[in-house]
Amino acid sequence: MPATTLERFLRRDRLVIALVLLALTIVCWLQMWPTHGEGSHQLMPCCGATFSIAFWMWVVMMTGMMIPSVAPMVLAHAGIVRRRTDRGAPYVPSALFLGGYLIAWSLFSFFAAGTQWLLYHSHLLDGRSLSIGPWAGAVVLVIAGGFQFSAAKNACLAQCRAPVGYFMTEWREGRSGALAMGVRHGLFCIGCCWLLMAVLFSAGIMNLLWGAIITAFVILEKVLPWPRIVVTIGGLSCFVGAAGLVCRALLL
Repeated sequence: MPATTLERFLRRDRLVIALVLLALTIVCWLQMWPTHGEGSHQLMPCCGATFSIAFWMWVVMMTGMMIPSVAPMVLAHAGIVRRRTDRGAPYVPSALFLGGYLIAWSLFSFFAAGTQWLLYHSHLLDGRSLSIGPWAGAVVLVIAGGFQFSAAKNACLAQCRAPVGYFMTEWREGRSGALAMGVRHGLFCIGCCWLLMAVLFSAGIMNLLWGAIITAFVILEKVLPWPRIVVTIGGLSCFVGAAGLVCRALLL
């Protein structure tokens, strides 16, 4: 008998999902790319005077930065759903898991945008570079570096590095279950990465180079087989960056 549309999709589900995730990532990064001229629709660096603009900017930025690192989890969810569907279980779109994950990061974006708004109106955030001063930036980097060596970092990272293990312990049935699993995983991911994202306040919130560096580092933390080495390099890099900002402040 000819395969149904659902069956044909399930055979290629992970390829389709991977292409969709890649497309979403590209769209978000293009939106962050600075452009000039009349008619431009991309997100331009905002000073933080308007909370709604800052919030939308953070949502797009976090979506573009975090989708690549959550892709293995989404693909693992799709694989589990396919095997369960073959045994007669209802089909549950992995988009719901991704949606829950992005809901969690949108919550983070709300607080990040609020912090940006407060810093701007307190005259602590430069409106051009979208960064705080070198002394404050050094403090953020020291805290971020110290967090890399904490038990909380290890616990959250462990949840992000084991897709199959996560779903074995956190599986929830149905569409609402997929959404809840996504939200919960997003919270683990925020617990792992939120201070790395705070480094953007030191480097420049819309600094695409540093955004790309942090994105790559988050991916490496989650996929390389030597997590402690990667985490340690990240922590030491934050300390070196803090020392550089202190030297810069002393020379100003």
